[in-house]
Amino acid sequence: MFGKLIPWKHENRDINKQSQDHTVARMRQDFDQLWENFWEDWRNQLSQWQETRWLDSHVDFDDREKEYVLRAELPGFEPRDFDVKLSGNVLSLRAEHKEAGDGKNGEGSYRRYGSIYQSFTLPAGVLTDQIDAKYHSGVLEVRLPKSEDCQSKRIAVTAA
Repeated sequence: MFGKLIPWKHENRDINKQSQDHTVARMRQDFDQLWENFWEDWRNQLSQWQETRWLDSHVDFDDREKEYVLRAELPGFEPRDFDVKLSGNVLSLRAEHKEAGDGKNGEGSYRRYGSIYQSFTLPAGVLTDQIDAKYHSGVLEVRLPKSEDCQSKRIAVTAA
């Protein structure tokens, strides 16, 4: 009974020929095209995301006795690629790296691009005039000294 309503269940008929004429089959084709477009857009977004490095998964923030230390693993950059700025209590890290080859030695041409941007709200008590940033072996390290008031103090614990 329901076999007549489902176009691909008909026997001895060419499915492609019938699917072009049937409304449900056209709707299925439209859906398939929509789905394919979705995944194509997703693949494009993913490839763009892979070219851009986000610091969220590469950053360690250590609270030491006399300073905070921010470490970001960012291989492939040079120290001159970084722009570290402090605005109020917000520390911003930005880096951009562009590289292109012209195909010498039969290698073909290539382009490589990477960028990062992240900002952090600093805790109270950071001595902003003594902040130090260094980049070595693919790791950016920013040292944020604490003021005397902000440094941790050991509190003795006694038995009750």
